[in-house]
Amino acid sequence: MKLSVFRVILLFIFMPFAGNASAYWMEIKGSGKLNETAYIQVCYGNIDEFSIRHRDTGVELDRAGDFEVFLQDENGNKTALPILKKADCWEASFTPSHNGVYRILGINDTHEVVDRSKTGGKNIRPIDYLCSAYVVGTGNMNSTPAQLLDIIVATGKKGLISVKAFKDGRIAEPKTSLRVFNPENWEKELIINEEGEAFFKPTMSGLYIIREDWEDPSPGNYKGVAYKAVRHRCNYCLQVEASTITAK
Repeated sequence: MKLSVFRVILLFIFMPFAGNASAYWMEIKGSGKLNETAYIQVCYGNIDEFSIRHRDTGVELDRAGDFEVFLQDENGNKTALPILKKADCWEASFTPSHNGVYRILGINDTHEVVDRSKTGGKNIRPIDYLCSAYVVGTGNMNSTPAQLLDIIVATGKKGLISVKAFKDGRIAEPKTSLRVFNPENWEKELIINEEGEAFFKPTMSGLYIIREDWEDPSPGNYKGVAYKAVRHRCNYCLQVEASTITAK
């Protein structure tokens, strides 16, 4: 299945999708054309009550620099992309040298343990993954998972979105639950079928976030703080254009 050409925006949310929620996200700015540079911007900000995203600066933006960003081509070749701090984001760039579907991957495994010991809660170590695609001309998606939690998305006939989820290199188990947040931040549950796939039909243009969560109950100690489990989270985001909604 081939991907439709769309402008990709990656979003990583640390808090629920609601008014004034703080968020890390990545925006990809590019023409989608061969030999023209694309820019990946890792940002921090908040979503207000009107679902408008605002970039912030300061300590949280500094922490955005802890994300590692990678580019993967159709053949599975993976390249680390250095990110540099700008006024309101961290930025990486690449210039596609051939047509195809490039996967954009990100990981941050340096978050501090969420310490709930003083309130009697369970300490959790969060590890987060980002993934999406950047389309140059035409080409097929490399369907091999590239990180512990991974999501691969394709657009089919009549604008139907196909979602494949993976865990530890394998297709997610049937009945695995995923969450999709539409541009108005309404939530829809997706259930993985026997083939490791789920589907949904976008009803409006804008940003959609597809989320896969998994909690590893293995305890440990990170930076001197003990934790009871590791929370892995993968977010795939795509910008759905009006042409996808009206596709026949």
